[in-house]
Amino acid sequence: MIRTISSLLFLLCLGPLNAGGADRDVLFLEGNRAFESGKFEEAVQNYDQLINAGESSPDLYYNLATAHFRAGSTGQAVLWLRRAALLDPTLPEVRQNLAFLRSQFAFLEFADSDWLQFLSDLPSSLFPWLVSLLFWIGLILAIIGFCLPAFRRFRSWGIALGITCLMLGFVVHRIADYRQSRIAPENFATVVGDKVEAVTSPTPTAKPVIELPPGSELRVLQVDTNWVYADIPGELRGWVRTNQIAQNWPVFQKTAADSQ
Repeated sequence: MIRTISSLLFLLCLGPLNAGGADRDVLFLEGNRAFESGKFEEAVQNYDQLINAGESSPDLYYNLATAHFRAGSTGQAVLWLRRAALLDPTLPEVRQNLAFLRSQFAFLEFADSDWLQFLSDLPSSLFPWLVSLLFWIGLILAIIGFCLPAFRRFRSWGIALGITCLMLGFVVHRIADYRQSRIAPENFATVVGDKVEAVTSPTPTAKPVIELPPGSELRVLQVDTNWVYADIPGELRGWVRTNQIAQNWPVFQKTAADSQ
């Protein structure tokens, strides 16, 4: 990976990443040139066109995040950095710049443990496969223990192992349900609007719960037409307008705020 300018810790000083391949779409290169010329809104438009056409890469998301930040959209910058991190959690620029923005703007984030982060990073397709594998192993061992005379002397072991596999399959199924409903990336959204408040009910006259700085993280619990009900870091809950947030993942399920 080639950087168009020197790599520094702070996003203020970072330029877009450049993969340098001959087949890189011209819009990506035009976006980089616009960024380097200080035309940040134009860079955002070029990168957005690529994403709307189905392009997806951590470099592209990172570049869009830097362009949004330089254009003055802190919430959008944090959103696209989080999306880049979902594609490549090892990209150092993403971690460094999220840490920088966190220190500068004090947006709210959930403090998940390493175990929960590990579960979140696992592919969702792993769990059905693992549950199915444990179920069939348990069932086969139980059948062998009960029905095959040649294995009669190992019956107790076979039955015990079969029951153990079935129990493990049930535990994995419950973990998968918890991951899907609580910690999967699809459950989270980022505040992209300015002067956003969570309120006590989905009405214009509702009382405020807390102010949400741009970049704050929410766990979506319920979606209404114009509102979402969400967990807020700090053991709070409240309603937030849908046009003030954007779902972290998947990218193609955009809210109105995603295109602002």
